[in-house]
Amino acid sequence: MGDQAPVKRSRRATRERLLDAASEVFGDRGLAASTVEDVCERAGFTRGAFYSNFASKEELLLAVLDREEARVLDRLSAAVASAPKDGDLVALVTERLFDLQPFGSANHGLRAELSLLSMRDPHLAAPYHAARVAFRERFRPFLERALDGAGLRLTVDADDALSTIEGLFESSVREAMIAGADPNAGDTLARRMLPTLLRAMTRPRE
Repeated sequence: MGDQAPVKRSRRATRERLLDAASEVFGDRGLAASTVEDVCERAGFTRGAFYSNFASKEELLLAVLDREEARVLDRLSAAVASAPKDGDLVALVTERLFDLQPFGSANHGLRAELSLLSMRDPHLAAPYHAARVAFRERFRPFLERALDGAGLRLTVDADDALSTIEGLFESSVREAMIAGADPNAGDTLARRMLPTLLRAMTRPRE
C-alpha cells in the first residue's frame, strides 16, 4: 500500500507536466501543426510516458481544456460566494462572467480547432461532445447560483441559456481576434450584448 502512493503521485506529476507542455506547444503551434514528439520534448519525457497517459494528442487537448475549465469553475465558485448583494443585478452577473471568462479568449483557437476536427471525425466527436456536456453540467449550478445571489432567476432552459452565452462569447472573441483587437477589453460584442441577453433571459426572483 505504501509503495502505491508514490507511484500514483509520480504518475499524476507526469500527467501534469504533459498537460503543461501541451498547453504551451498547442498554444504556440496549434493542434494540427503539433506532434506527440513536440509535447514529449517540451515535457522532457519519452513517447512511452505519453502513451501511458494519453491515447492521442486529441485526447491530450481535451484534458488540457478540461483542466482549464476546472480552474475557471474554482474561481467562479469563490467569486459567487463573495459577491455583493446590492447594485445593478444584471451588471453584477455580467461583470462576474467577464472577470472569469468561462468562454473567453484563453485557448479559443484550440477550442475552435478541436470543434472543427470533431465535425469531421466521428471518433473524436463523441468524447468532445461528452466533454462539453460535462462542462455545462458543472457550470450550470454556478450560473444559477450567481443569478440567485443577485436576486434573479432564469426564464429559459438553463442549457439554452448557457449555449446562448457561450455562442456570444465565442463570436465576440473571434471577431476581436480577426480584427487584431484585445478580445477582453474595449467595446466588444459580448460587452455590448451580454447585459441585454441576461435581462431577456431572467426576471427578479419572487
